[in-house]
Amino acid sequence: MAEEEIIQGQEMLQLFRDLQADETPLTLLWPNLNDVQPATVAEVSERGSAHHFLIDTPDVCRKLNEETNLPYMVFKFSDPANIKYIFEADTWQFFREKVWIRLPQMVHRYQRRKLFRLEAPPGTRLYFNIKDIRCKLLVVNVSMGGTLGVLVRLRPKMEEILRPFNAKIMQNAELLFPSRDRKKKGSVVNIEQFQLLRQNKNPVTGKFECAIEFKKVSTNERKRLKNLFYKWQRDYLRKRRFLRL
Repeated sequence: MAEEEIIQGQEMLQLFRDLQADETPLTLLWPNLNDVQPATVAEVSERGSAHHFLIDTPDVCRKLNEETNLPYMVFKFSDPANIKYIFEADTWQFFREKVWIRLPQMVHRYQRRKLFRLEAPPGTRLYFNIKDIRCKLLVVNVSMGGTLGVLVRLRPKMEEILRPFNAKIMQNAELLFPSRDRKKKGSVVNIEQFQLLRQNKNPVTGKFECAIEFKKVSTNERKRLKNLFYKWQRDYLRKRRFLRL
């Protein structure tokens, strides 16, 4: 099931500027009409006391001009990571066969966060114990539902020690994310229960890898992970947009 996130304020303003820069197509859904129209954000500007975005697609502008009793408009779009967005606009004005639409109060974002996976920040670690042996994994990527780690500091026969625990539910792991300030301690998320889903040696790197699923995480710890994940996701999408420029 998709999770909903509300985007407002400066973050929403930046979202519309990104839509303009990326030329992301918006789909306009006409209320009470069996019709959809594609459009792009041509400009984002402050007009009067509020920010507006400009639509200059001729078909959309003409149809808007014809629908004099239209109470509001509904737009939806997807970003490059296939995350779904939707918002309503209820104020607009025409200018030289174009239309300025006031930014909405909020944008709704929907995503299956558990399935979305991001490259972990450098230095991210996962710790857990097996038979009094402290296992330390360098985390390669992470999602709300689990992580893929590269086992480091291999001890003799470590693979043999881990193999019997494959697919078993295990207790207590610490997911440690480094701080940008080296003088400060990183953020720790405690995982109550987890499961080793896959263990194999990467044929390219030669390193032993473990895929892990988080089975039980407390409400507070999941909230902490969720907030961190949202932040990385925004940084990731912004960085990817700059790389395309």
